[in-house]
Amino acid sequence: MGSMQAILYYPIFLTVMLVAVIVHFYRIYPMDTDTLLDRRKPTVFIAILVVAIVLFLGLRPVSGRAFGDTATYAAVYMLMADDMLIPDFSTGDWLFSYIMYSSSKVMSIQYFFLIIEILYIVPVYIACRRLSPENSTTLMIFFLTAFSFFSYGTNGIRNGAAASIFILALSFLKGDRPVDKILFVLIALLAYNLHHSMALPIMAVVAAYFIRNPKLMFYFWGASIVVSLTIGGSISDIFSGLGFDDRLNNYISGETVDDLVVKDVFRWDFLLYSAMPVVLGWYVIFRRRIYTRTYSILLGTYIYANAFWVMVIRAAFSNRFAYLSWCIYPIVLAYPMLVMPVWKDKPGLKLGIIMVGHMAFTIFMWYWKGQY
Repeated sequence: MGSMQAILYYPIFLTVMLVAVIVHFYRIYPMDTDTLLDRRKPTVFIAILVVAIVLFLGLRPVSGRAFGDTATYAAVYMLMADDMLIPDFSTGDWLFSYIMYSSSKVMSIQYFFLIIEILYIVPVYIACRRLSPENSTTLMIFFLTAFSFFSYGTNGIRNGAAASIFILALSFLKGDRPVDKILFVLIALLAYNLHHSMALPIMAVVAAYFIRNPKLMFYFWGASIVVSLTIGGSISDIFSGLGFDDRLNNYISGETVDDLVVKDVFRWDFLLYSAMPVVLGWYVIFRRRIYTRTYSILLGTYIYANAFWVMVIRAAFSNRFAYLSWCIYPIVLAYPMLVMPVWKDKPGLKLGIIMVGHMAFTIFMWYWKGQY
């Protein structure tokens, strides 16, 4: 019975989010440019939704069938609670290990998962409030309806929490004060020590911060497709030998395996999905000639991180390497439409259509593959 109830979690979550998207669509579709971009919207709705999702997912039952690695983390947690396993805090993702070990001494596994869910969702909520105060609700809805959201809140929880804290770090690059840059570094270090694979998006944001020519990022992404189609296998071997963190090496070499492993196959479907923020970015920058420093950093971070995944797309690895760029996908996709006059007419309607399409893709992925 408990297993069956666990299986219903994702359909229930999708139903709730579909209702939220429909309600929000009717709120934003009549808006003109001034109303959409400059008028601050109420945030009570999204705050209640965030709290509800944190509690719903954080207090979920322990089920490997429905939630993947949740069962594995629970088993390790019980070993720590019984002093049968003491992690080595001097190596690996020491911060996550420390949180897990310390929690095992004072609380049940359900409350530990609740803490991790808070670390997964709340930092992004804060980042959305910082990046787009007028439209933080819409920005957060894009994040919650991404097809990878549920999986990294219940399965790849270490990676998910680290990525969310990295997104919070990114939001501090919006400011020009020295303290903002210091906070970015400190928060990014927290993300890295939760999950060392964050080394790749951190390197990507550094590149985006210092390389200000927008043409270069698009050239780099286009070149990554050519490289992948021609010498992708060799590139995978090169990256594996460059001394990346062990987790990145595992993602490239295929030692980490799950239900989205691909081998010797160029995933045109994944590439098409990844291309959406890139195409929108090209339209915004070169057709509409709108270019802000913050958007440049967000888009550049996504493009550089995604380009590395494209170059090794043929390797035998899971979707977790792709998530190192996909984690900021919904933010990069929605951000320009919420802070810049991207559309000449009916901006609310066009934003709403893209939001509904974003949700529809997530439902399609669940229906087609049962993929969380």
